[in-house]
Amino acid sequence: MNKDNQIKNESGKQAKILVSEMLNNLKNELGINIEIKEGYSIGYPNQEKQFKMDFLVQFTDFDNEQWLIKSTNSIRERIYGTEFFAQNIRLIDEKVKNIYVVVPDSISSAEMKKKRNYSVKINGTTYTSFLTDVLTVNELRQKIVEKASQNIAQGLRANVLGNDAETSIVNLLNDLKNKALWNDYQNAQQTIKSSTYKIYKEILEKIDLKEGFDKILEVTATNDIPLLSNRGKPKTDVSVTIKTNTKELIRNISIKNTREKTVTIHEGSVSDLISALKLSESDPLSQALIHFEKVGSKKKLIAEHPNSDKILEENLKLYNRELIEFFIFGLHSPLVNDKIQMVDLIIFTNKFAVWNRDDYIKHYIEEYSGKGQFGTPFKWTYPSKKRGQKIQIKGFSNN
Repeated sequence: MNKDNQIKNESGKQAKILVSEMLNNLKNELGINIEIKEGYSIGYPNQEKQFKMDFLVQFTDFDNEQWLIKSTNSIRERIYGTEFFAQNIRLIDEKVKNIYVVVPDSISSAEMKKKRNYSVKINGTTYTSFLTDVLTVNELRQKIVEKASQNIAQGLRANVLGNDAETSIVNLLNDLKNKALWNDYQNAQQTIKSSTYKIYKEILEKIDLKEGFDKILEVTATNDIPLLSNRGKPKTDVSVTIKTNTKELIRNISIKNTREKTVTIHEGSVSDLISALKLSESDPLSQALIHFEKVGSKKKLIAEHPNSDKILEENLKLYNRELIEFFIFGLHSPLVNDKIQMVDLIIFTNKFAVWNRDDYIKHYIEEYSGKGQFGTPFKWTYPSKKRGQKIQIKGFSNN
């Protein structure tokens, strides 16, 4: 076997291992209720089992619904043979719901373009395919988690998915395979496969590092973030320290894992907000905020304190930047007792995006200032059963 074929074989083997590791992590670490079988084959009655896929995933909580997976590094080399297998499998095995071709997230930009183009063909109206889609390993992971968690109660589901998102970001930042790909992609990508390199690269580029130029010596990420002085959870979900050949960077990350358009982003005493805005308690804006906390809604504020409503309408929008810094990034909070609790980056995991703080503040003001209340990019209310004690702020996601 010549060297090129050896590299291709090793590359394909690593791609398959990558899918296996992802599936077993979901089952054994996250506790997703699925059954996994490596190697699937079937044939027509009294014929050889000639139609094969690499993995079968069975959803125990959904009448044993089955998904089949074919892993590959090359769309061009594998896709049409897989189409033929998929066509026959669908004729023989009615239990199979979805059939996916899956590629590593670390494939070259040329292969990724082929992947996207074929996905568009599959989902279009002018091409007949027996595949469900072409996905990266990470995209498949998200689909499996979403499917398996559909029947979980909403609150518990949010906790499961939120914790998984934090752990996933920590793991991908600490992944030595991603480090190797970053430092020397051209050579490393021939044999090293990653399900998260695309995300890793976007995060590092967002903190002004350049692939192949800024050599990564060490990355240490953690979601063990100290609590605020009131024992509450800080805005930071993950903190990462990156040592390169020329510098050391520390960035604190907030992870937004939601499919909703608006989400609660802050709950707390209005006195903390007054402190963050550097207002005196006697300031008319402070008094108006105190009145709002007591009544809990704009409608009641208009009815009971019409002058306070007018003050908020006229003045609160002047502090939009400071409000975003406080509600979203945790800046200027009197409860912060460690700089690790103040956020530098935001990651959205549903419609994936990474923002640094300054760019996001500018974007958020431009995009949402006309969609909130009191001229701010936020919706103002109170937590359930805590009217008069706290305010609750709802913000906009990128969905």
